[in-house]
Amino acid sequence: MNFRQMIAARHSCRSFLDNPVDAATITSLVEIAQCSPSWGNTQPCRIWVAGGQTARSIRQGMVVKAEAGCPPLPDIPMPSKFQGELQARYVEVGKSVLEVLGIDKKDTEMRNAHRANNYNAFGAPVLVYLTVPEGKSAYVMLDAGAFINAFCLAAADQGLATCIQATLAHYPEIVRQYLPIPVEEKIVVGVALGYADTAAPINCFRSTREPVDKILTLTGF
Repeated sequence: MNFRQMIAARHSCRSFLDNPVDAATITSLVEIAQCSPSWGNTQPCRIWVAGGQTARSIRQGMVVKAEAGCPPLPDIPMPSKFQGELQARYVEVGKSVLEVLGIDKKDTEMRNAHRANNYNAFGAPVLVYLTVPEGKSAYVMLDAGAFINAFCLAAADQGLATCIQATLAHYPEIVRQYLPIPVEEKIVVGVALGYADTAAPINCFRSTREPVDKILTLTGF
């Protein structure tokens, strides 16, 4: 698979098999992602990975907090709402996922179960957390995004599936119960990692992308 095919094939996996991923493979993925660019080669990102019972405990803790109605308290503020076209696309992808899952918008019980499944990382056997140092320039987020993108593409190249999830960063106190992340390291996001359940219909879902001529402006050509 060439790069164009790989980046087109990579998607957000929403149903994982329970098959483990070995430490050597994860180390290799991080080594590849470490080649991604960073501002002035500052390399601010740190990676913390949970597998086995550690990952299960974090997932279970997240679900308990969410089902108890505890408000998210992420290390880094997250947007509560988007505007205009961004909000329209945000709403559309959520609606499309529910349609593929066969969940009616009025079915509160099933919608809540889907929400809990998000906090359960869709059953992923590995949770990957990325942190950046406290109090740094907003540009560290550019570095974090580059790292996560490279990591997810490297995973796809190895036949692994990923899902980048804000929900996995909603309750940092749960994560820190099981991973030795100091408070001065701020959790940006969590990534669910594992092998996709190819029999799950939801894993056939692909979100749409805007046409290039809508986002690209060429001048002087």
